[in-house]
Amino acid sequence: MERTEKEKMIAGDLYFAGDPELSADRKDARVKLRAINAETDSAKRALLVKNTFGKTGEQVHVEPSVSFDYGYNILVGENFYCNFNNIFLDICPITIGDNCMFGPNCQLYAATHPIEAGKRNSGMEFGKPIRIGDNVWLGGSVVIAPGVTLGNNVVVAAGSVVTKSFPDNVVLGGNPARIIRTIDEDANGNKLEAARRKIDAIDEQLVALLEKRLQAVTEVTAYKKETQKDILDQGREDAVLEKVAKRVENPLFEETMVATFQDIMKQSRNFQSKELGE
Repeated sequence: MERTEKEKMIAGDLYFAGDPELSADRKDARVKLRAINAETDSAKRALLVKNTFGKTGEQVHVEPSVSFDYGYNILVGENFYCNFNNIFLDICPITIGDNCMFGPNCQLYAATHPIEAGKRNSGMEFGKPIRIGDNVWLGGSVVIAPGVTLGNNVVVAAGSVVTKSFPDNVVLGGNPARIIRTIDEDANGNKLEAARRKIDAIDEQLVALLEKRLQAVTEVTAYKKETQKDILDQGREDAVLEKVAKRVENPLFEETMVATFQDIMKQSRNFQSKELGE
């Protein structure tokens, strides 16, 4: 069954923003938004927010004015505090954990556009979900870009622009945001856990890059199927490994890096074999 434009939007796929169902949803959201921002009683305003957002905890405090596209793609946990003039472009889900505090003028953008002008001008859009962990504090005027995940216990300094994901227990600052320091409530620190958190953050980026690589491999596979070419191109693989060796800055890592890419290409060949039914 063909998906609706709304289903495509929430899934993060290209969709047509002018779809009648979505246009009606945005119109309904504007009515709810005006009611929330006009309500001066904080308890009544919290009730309106609970009836508008996709999910909230029992304790939720949203100061006016707040802005959003749909509202139903905003999912917040317990003890959520949102200061004045926050913006949520909730094309895709924006998921926020427990005990989170947002300063004034924070902007969370789960919406984005194709970089190709033709697609962009046609009205096609897409989004990337945003995930905020527990106990996160965003300072004033923080911007969260599409697709960002922040771990638990993260603090983001005022005015920062967060363009990539970060792990638990860090303080971020700058544009683009970077780790200023780690947060360790144990005075003695835990170097092992700190190192593992760095690895986890890097792994998240690696998964995204390797998925893009496999997408390119599928294009190669289609070409080889069409032209009846062999899966293994030894000359190409040798050239890749030579480039890898040259790009490694620390000689201590060269052997391991080359071996890692050898395994990546082996797995790519295995993937191609399955796709070609060999």
